[in-house]
Amino acid sequence: MGCCHSTPRDEEESSPYSPSNAHGDSSSRAITSAPTQQLPEPPSPRTSSQNPEISQRSRTRRNLALGEQFNAPLRLHIWTAKTQWTRSQLDRERQEFFDTRVTGHAEIWATLKVVVGLLADGDITTAQSILDAAAITVPTGDFKNGAYDEAGNLYQMPEHVISDPQNVVLDQQEEIKKGEGSNGAADDDEAIERKREEKGKSVLKTGDTIKVRARLSDRGGPDVVIPLGKDQVVRMLVRRVQEEANMTGNGKVKIAYMGKILKDTETLQAQGWREGHVVNALVFNV
Repeated sequence: MGCCHSTPRDEEESSPYSPSNAHGDSSSRAITSAPTQQLPEPPSPRTSSQNPEISQRSRTRRNLALGEQFNAPLRLHIWTAKTQWTRSQLDRERQEFFDTRVTGHAEIWATLKVVVGLLADGDITTAQSILDAAAITVPTGDFKNGAYDEAGNLYQMPEHVISDPQNVVLDQQEEIKKGEGSNGAADDDEAIERKREEKGKSVLKTGDTIKVRARLSDRGGPDVVIPLGKDQVVRMLVRRVQEEANMTGNGKVKIAYMGKILKDTETLQAQGWREGHVVNALVFNV
């Protein structure tokens, strides 16, 4: 008969979904046979973690290095001025400097002023004790390179505020005092007054007596009230404060007023004290 007969093989060859057509197409072969592009390998965990470790170690070394010099022992700043300075000029400049500070904390500046005064008297031990009590650190031991408070704030002072230059010029008044001191008269008067005080033979007239209220730094109170002659020097006040406060022989006292350590060899009035004002008795155990 005239009908056509197809076989399964013929259907498979003519079908578009036959395996031969699916894998025999040239484009399919091209896609299949194209080489795969190699992507760069990500850095290994060991490599990527090395840098933070190195950075952390370096930061640790830097912190340790800073810590080793964080609070060096205090020392005197020695320098030579290029211009002429007299002692009275230096005193005025220091007073003006500390009175005009607007940055940092006022109590830190007041403490630094006291310490500068102690350094001028050569009392490094007491100066260091005050710095330690106020948590003030001097990384290099020299104020010229700055000091830091407990919060890390920097406090800097110029050289002429920190100390007198080696080539300081004497004022006319200082030269007169120096000449008077050469004959030993002032020393003799002081020695006589000290002996009278020790023996209890010093007689004070009512009109020449003042009452000084002293606030001791090593206790919460009460204040001690000391009768003192107007012509008696601060050293006598120190001795009476020690007696009144029943201090042991190891206790050392410095009298401070308005943020300034007073000189032992001068009277209160000569150093700006006004009657009725309280003085601070800074107590140190040595």
